[in-house]
Amino acid sequence: MDSTRWHKPVSQPDMLFTLSKTNLAFPDPDNAPAIKRSLSRRLISRLDSWRIERRLKRRQIQTAIVPLGSGMRPLRESDIPLIFLTRNSANFLPSFLSHYRKIGVTRFLCIDDRSSDETRNILLQQCDVDLFESPVRYGEADRGKFWRHELVKLYGIQRWYLNVDCDEYLIYDQYEDKPLSWLIAQLEAKGIKHCPAPMIDLYPSGPLSSAVFDGSSDIMPWKVANMFDASGYRMNVDSRFMSLIGGPRGRILNEHVELMKYPLLYVATTMAFASSIHKPLPFYRNFSPICGSLLHFKFFSDALLFAEAAVADAQYYRGAHVYKNVVDVLGAKENMSLTGPDSLPFKDSRQFAKLGLFKRL
Repeated sequence: MDSTRWHKPVSQPDMLFTLSKTNLAFPDPDNAPAIKRSLSRRLISRLDSWRIERRLKRRQIQTAIVPLGSGMRPLRESDIPLIFLTRNSANFLPSFLSHYRKIGVTRFLCIDDRSSDETRNILLQQCDVDLFESPVRYGEADRGKFWRHELVKLYGIQRWYLNVDCDEYLIYDQYEDKPLSWLIAQLEAKGIKHCPAPMIDLYPSGPLSSAVFDGSSDIMPWKVANMFDASGYRMNVDSRFMSLIGGPRGRILNEHVELMKYPLLYVATTMAFASSIHKPLPFYRNFSPICGSLLHFKFFSDALLFAEAAVADAQYYRGAHVYKNVVDVLGAKENMSLTGPDSLPFKDSRQFAKLGLFKRL
C-alpha cells in the first residue's frame, strides 16, 4: 500500500531451488534486457511455483474485509480493475486516480488501513471505487497479502488486474496516447501474462524541502519531483522472479531494496499475490520482457515525517528497519539533494524506451 513507500530489502529464495544468478546491468537499451532461460530452469520454476502454492494454500488465513459506502459491485467483462491498499494517502489520490482513469482503468478496488486523514472521505465520493476496511491491520494481514487474496477471491480470476501502490504511476510505450486495453492486447499477442515493471524513484532537482506535494490539485507528482537515475541498477534472475536493485535508495541510503514489480498481470489463480507482490504466482510467468515502468514517488518535503510515522506505526517488514535508516539519513542531512551524475529529468515514454527502461511495443 502507499504506506509501504520504503519497500523491503531483497530477500533470499529457498536455497533448495535457488538458481545460479546472472548479474545483469540495467537498463540495457539493446536488450532491455534479454532473459534467456534453459529448459531445466523453466521446469524448476514450474516445480517451485507448484510447491509454494501448495504450501501457501495450507497456511492461508481468512482475513475479513468489510465493504464501505456502496459496497461490492461485480466487475464487467470489459472492466480493467486496479487493486490498491492505502493509509493516509490523501495527497496522492487526486493525481493517482486521474492518471489511471486517463490510461483506461475503469474500477478501483481499495482496502483502507485505518486512515486518519481525508483518504477515506475522498474515496467514498468516487463512483468507480469499491472501498473496504478490515478488522486487522496491514502487518497482521501479512503486509497486505491476505487482503489482496480476498479481493481476488471476491472479484474473480481469469482476468487482467493492475496492482499498485498510491505512489506508483505505471507508464509504458506510448502511454500518453495508447490505453491499457491496447497494452494488454500487445501483451496477449506476445504471450505475456505477467508484465514486469521496475520502480524508478523520482526526486526533486533541488533540496527535498523544495518539493511540496500536498494533493491540493491533480498535478502529477513528476511535475514536483522530476529527476531519476538513468543508470546504476543491477538485475539478478532466480527461479521465481527478476530482481532489481539500485537507484537513489542504493546510491544515497545504501538500501538494497527490491525495485522489480509485476503491476499488470493476468490473474489465473486466487493465490496470485499470496507469495509476494514482487514475485506473483505462478513464478514461471515472471520472466517476460520489461514492458513498463512504475514512476515511484517517495522523495518529497515530507519524506522524513513519513518515515518517522511508519516507524511509529510498527506495521512493516523487519521492525521497519528501512524506515529507521531513512530517519537516520534524512534527519542528519537537512535540505539534502538526491541528484547525482546519472540524474536526468523525466520527459516522456519515448525517453524511457530509448534508455532501455522498458521495451517499445
